[in-house]
Amino acid sequence: MIKMVASDLDGTLLQNGAQALKPPVFELIRDLREKGILFVAASGRQYPNMRRMFSEVWKDILFVCESGALVMSHDQAIFTSPVPRALCDAIISNILEHEGCEVLLSGADTSYFTGDCREYADFITYTMKNTVTVVDDLFSVDRDILKISAFVHNGRAAKLVPAFTERWGDRISVALSGAEWIDFTIANKGTAIRVLQERFGFARDEIMAFGDNFNDREMLEEVGHPYVMENAAPDVRALCPNHCRRVEDVLEALLRSF
Repeated sequence: MIKMVASDLDGTLLQNGAQALKPPVFELIRDLREKGILFVAASGRQYPNMRRMFSEVWKDILFVCESGALVMSHDQAIFTSPVPRALCDAIISNILEHEGCEVLLSGADTSYFTGDCREYADFITYTMKNTVTVVDDLFSVDRDILKISAFVHNGRAAKLVPAFTERWGDRISVALSGAEWIDFTIANKGTAIRVLQERFGFARDEIMAFGDNFNDREMLEEVGHPYVMENAAPDVRALCPNHCRRVEDVLEALLRSF
């Protein structure tokens, strides 16, 4: 019996670049709750962004934010996994060595960037609608950093993943998070799912998860009922045998089984 459902957002619950959830999604979450099923939003996004997105049901769900580095419940952090400062600074320097790369640092309640590139700054602020703090120097940020993100212009992120993984993969998780994004975190979504599994005493076979990209891999491997989106890249679809066109279709079928 399913007791927890975790879903990625961009490319999974949010399709075709959408930045807002459709009302039926909230109804599904409420219906799941009535059946005793906990819903977990699992994303590389920051908590303030996700809380706004799920404003209608935020008190009824849990949030896995920053690709697993932060887990939130009722505005309280129940798990955090910051990047050691020396490692953070070294990765920032390495990212900036690559032409066409920007750096976004994620704290628990805001994202930090320099704003040097107007196009990138507008995307973070107005398209993604992140809570942001513009700084003169990324190395001077004195708050815990939960995630380092490389934004790679022109959709070239996948080409840089091997080099970053070779250099840093033994010390930190390096994951492709979209055509332009590479995330560096100590934890991953699978780590966060294990935290929740232990907290609530759920068995592996009582958890369902949905994803579409490589930063979902550990989460999909951690649960008994993983689903990959049909429009995911072939290498991602190969991660598990269950594929779906829409998360909503699977959840509606789950609810009908009661």
